[in-house]
Amino acid sequence: MLTAAADNNSPYIARIYDYLPAPAQFVNVYPAYKPGYTKDSIMAQVETSLCGKLGGSVSLGSFGGYVVFGFDHPVVNMHGYDVKIYGNAIQSEAVPNVAGGSCEPGVIMVGVDMDGDGVPGDADQWYEIKGDAYDRCQHGYEITYYKPDENKARVPHARWRFINDIEYVYWTSNDEMPDSVSGYVWRNSFHSQPYWPLWIEDTVLTFRGTKLPNTAIDMSGGNGNDWFQPFLGQGYVDNLPNDQEPGFKIDWAVDEEGNPVELDHIDFIKVYTGQLAYCGWLGETSTEICGAEDLHPDAVPSKKGDVNMDGIVNVSDVTALISYILGNEVSPFNESAAYVNDDSTVNVADVTLLISMVLNN
Repeated sequence: MLTAAADNNSPYIARIYDYLPAPAQFVNVYPAYKPGYTKDSIMAQVETSLCGKLGGSVSLGSFGGYVVFGFDHPVVNMHGYDVKIYGNAIQSEAVPNVAGGSCEPGVIMVGVDMDGDGVPGDADQWYEIKGDAYDRCQHGYEITYYKPDENKARVPHARWRFINDIEYVYWTSNDEMPDSVSGYVWRNSFHSQPYWPLWIEDTVLTFRGTKLPNTAIDMSGGNGNDWFQPFLGQGYVDNLPNDQEPGFKIDWAVDEEGNPVELDHIDFIKVYTGQLAYCGWLGETSTEICGAEDLHPDAVPSKKGDVNMDGIVNVSDVTALISYILGNEVSPFNESAAYVNDDSTVNVADVTLLISMVLNN
């Protein structure tokens, strides 16, 4: 249910709805697990790290691990950059003329609260944010992880001395490549805690989504100790350094078939790790999220024809719309409200219909 924004809305995450990491080296560390913790205990830790501020860090684990969160208000589609999600990607100059360094891209999903109950559920609609690598992805990917026996003998990597178990967490998938239908989450010597989320009783975990292309480059000639990860462009999390990350646009949302959808707002956001990859001693690719920000928290939902955003539709909106069409700078100006005839183009036809609306008020 969309309600009008207030001028005291927080721009930061207000609520964590769900969190489930896939097995990986930082699981049970960010956030930290302690004996006896339940899912509620972990959720409270995630909220402490991510809600109401920036700078905390939560790991999503291997492919598919996710977090679902929201703000204290719906995020209004302003047809520009709407939300910025922070990660810990780093720029490097190791490969000349290639933008990259250390990045672990996560896929973004946006949800609309269709039943108005304020929480994500089966009745709600979810859409993927179409990032720059969308056409190079494997859509409909599914992976299943199996809880390991922590007491079994470890199998070290034959060449990479910091990988001390290459047969740790077994997984199977529906990958398009025959040699990638099964494998293992490796374990390294830097993280000795269990990689399976210890507050989860399930012994099998299945995740579904869009798998991003693996672009990591081993700069050490196969020794696995020097990696470069090219950035994937816009539309992902933990992919660009925060000072280069502009955020994402709700206008980039697409349905399961990849068709654009028109959303005037979103209520929920889900981020999940989008790659299944290993970078030697650095470990598996695992998206980290360090907070999120609504870039216009006090935005008022669009009212058709209210182009000057004063809450009413009158002759001043007609004047502003004509000035905008003539190429003049108009501020404030709500472009979504200017699509009076719903054709997503601002022109004289919108002026004609807007005049009619004003005369008939």
